[in-house]
Amino acid sequence: MTEVTLLGRDIEFGLFEVAGDPNLTFIFFIGLMLLAVLGSRFAYYAHRNMSATEIGSQTPIWQSLRYIGLLAALYGLVGVLEISSSLQFDEKNGLLLGATLLLAFALRQIHSTATGGSEIHPLERVVRGLFVGIVVVYVLAVFSLGQSAVTAALEGAGALAFVTYGIAYFHDQTSNARLQGTMLDSLLRHLLPVLTFTSFVSIVALAIPFGLDRIIVLHIQVVFIIMTATALMTATIKLRQNLAGL
Repeated sequence: MTEVTLLGRDIEFGLFEVAGDPNLTFIFFIGLMLLAVLGSRFAYYAHRNMSATEIGSQTPIWQSLRYIGLLAALYGLVGVLEISSSLQFDEKNGLLLGATLLLAFALRQIHSTATGGSEIHPLERVVRGLFVGIVVVYVLAVFSLGQSAVTAALEGAGALAFVTYGIAYFHDQTSNARLQGTMLDSLLRHLLPVLTFTSFVSIVALAIPFGLDRIIVLHIQVVFIIMTATALMTATIKLRQNLAGL
């Protein structure tokens, strides 16, 4: 162990096992590193697409995708820092929960751009505001109370609501034959797996209030973290292809 003092705080650097399990720690380290690298690449190519596109209506989509990649990458980096130092960030799941929400919003933006229906109904504005509130309340609750069955339920229920919202717009657009085969339709299909796997990292936390041991939940979550990274890699290829065509 190596100890340094930073801002008046003693920080140890070494190996800090996840739930006291060396095998789980090894898998988490790989998954989080993959997420950090692939999230960064996804954000980079989203930014490149935003800079290169001449279609103003697509700018909000690329902006959202850029922030999604950055949040995923930051989640991965924070997780790696927890494994390699004594620093602990209980609120870090809020980063992935925020990325899930932005993914759902991105599917809504793609749907609006593809169909020309950019106006948002007042009721939907309220729903979106509630979604943002869930993320904020979750982070504040974990900051104040630490991780618990209550915060796990809030995290899982929030992610379930976000993915349901996003999938509703996915099905609405893919059922429109006129939009099939377009660039936006292809982008939407590549983003759906990212949304699904990202949301399941949080959704499985719903099992904690029902008595499932947290270490079992962690084993399931790391699988979805790796699947999220894989889906981001595939989506990044799509972003690169789109950039080459601009």
